[in-house]
Amino acid sequence: MAVAKDDALTKVSTDAATELVNSFYPALEKNRDAIGSFYMTTPTSILFNGNPVADGAAVQEIFVNQMPAAHYEAQSFDCQIINRAYPTATAAGVKPPAEMTVKDMSILVIVSGYVRYGEGRDQPQRGFSETFVLVPNPSTERGHRRKGWLIQSQNFRLVV
Repeated sequence: MAVAKDDALTKVSTDAATELVNSFYPALEKNRDAIGSFYMTTPTSILFNGNPVADGAAVQEIFVNQMPAAHYEAQSFDCQIINRAYPTATAAGVKPPAEMTVKDMSILVIVSGYVRYGEGRDQPQRGFSETFVLVPNPSTERGHRRKGWLIQSQNFRLVV
């Protein structure tokens, strides 16, 4: 792999964070049946207000069957590259270093904003802080637009 320049890595990580924020929160509001598709299928680390959640399917089940309607407003987000050479899985095993691209990295994404639970716009807003670790999507599925990044780790906290 040719050494990627910092500006290329910054652009890819910023694009990944922007895509997450612009697609994940609308899914929490209006497309809860798709929430599981944002997560890796392999073991993940997910916490909601300190409570562990098994995986993306369990997050989806919570939002579909237990959570009231909600409106999320991300006020700010930032990202940081964690690993510039994340060991991306392929059908043949882990991608060798010679085949890695600028998208073979892991990314920390930090989001803060407001959430309003319930149908009415008169419901009180609660602050939230959320941290994600994104990793490249190893899937080779065709058809629907494939997500380039999946959530490996997530920690959601309501702010008092």
